[in-house]
Amino acid sequence: MRRFFYVALPAFLTDGGFYLALFTLSHALEAAGASQARIALCFGVYNLAYMFAAPLLGRLSDRHRGASILVGGLIFALVYTVLGGLMSFETGPAGVSVSLRGGGELALACYGAMAAMALANALFWPAFQARIADREPTPEALEAAIRSFNIAWTAGKSAGFLVGGLLFLRAPQACLWLVAAAGWIVVACALLDRAPSGEGASTQPAQSTVPKGRKGAFLLAALLANFALWGAVSTLKGLAPTLAHGWSLTPQQTGILLAAMLAAQGVGFMALQSGRWTYRPGLLAAALPVACLGLVSLVWARGLGLALPAALMIGWAQAVTYAASVYYSLDFDERRGLRTGIHEAVLAGGGCLPILGGVIADQTGHELASLWLMLGIGVALAAVVAGLLWRAAPDDRAL
Repeated sequence: MRRFFYVALPAFLTDGGFYLALFTLSHALEAAGASQARIALCFGVYNLAYMFAAPLLGRLSDRHRGASILVGGLIFALVYTVLGGLMSFETGPAGVSVSLRGGGELALACYGAMAAMALANALFWPAFQARIADREPTPEALEAAIRSFNIAWTAGKSAGFLVGGLLFLRAPQACLWLVAAAGWIVVACALLDRAPSGEGASTQPAQSTVPKGRKGAFLLAALLANFALWGAVSTLKGLAPTLAHGWSLTPQQTGILLAAMLAAQGVGFMALQSGRWTYRPGLLAAALPVACLGLVSLVWARGLGLALPAALMIGWAQAVTYAASVYYSLDFDERRGLRTGIHEAVLAGGGCLPILGGVIADQTGHELASLWLMLGIGVALAAVVAGLLWRAAPDDRAL
């Protein structure tokens, strides 16, 4: 029960609120006539700021776990409470229109909110993940706790997109108020959590006995694979309004597609059984090729029926690479805040790729150009990951 209130619930609400906000703001920009590049910049501003902030604040959280989590939650709640009051939506037969009360540039408000969320999440996520490792006494318990955490944030992200898809055309203003409410519940969880007194950088981690060199190879392979997968998933999330035109999808169908992709990710997390996948190369080596197959399918997909199986493949692959990246980061050494900060920075780097994809799409006039970009990156990194795992595990090549 403690793990639910202090791990699962905050993870669910933080990611659910954030991605409901992303869906709402990106569709607000699309309704205002923004280009693909400007829509991609909404998520891109967040990722650029987060890429630099996460390692720095993650390292700081090795000394101040609880305070880092609480302050991050407070920034999250305050930003969307303010934004909910500033943005004004109107719905009608022609769709949704949006403006700022008192005037102002809509894009700047969206980008500013995302930059503030980069600071909030850089304070929150590295500390939150490191604290999970602080509390688990064995590698097996750590793996189980990470699995619960991964399922929770994935369910939250899926719910955020699903709620956005179902609610945006009907009551877009309510989307932002739901985000703010999620933030305040996260703050309440942080205030009520009473961490063990020994928690922090001095606590000895529950580490496996795998040789350090092999750990390093698996960690690097997981980070590279996760960079490519996070870029692919971020492209689908950040450019959803315009990619949907290429797939002939409505906003409701787009929300369903993204929710299904993340549901597949959650199923993938549940399928990663304790002790059966860590430091084994086969599953991690397969993730990028499966994702590339999904991207190829999305390039040619028209309609939800064709796009859905491809999204499910990408969601499963993301589960493998994300779980590997988190576990190998926490298992590498005692500097868990720093390691999870690097893990989060790699995610942010992948999340910046939709900016480039959006620019290419605008320049070429090809709505799905960003998918071709991610396919090229995925194929290249799949070869690098396979080489790292081949060298790191010569006795396990058959697995």
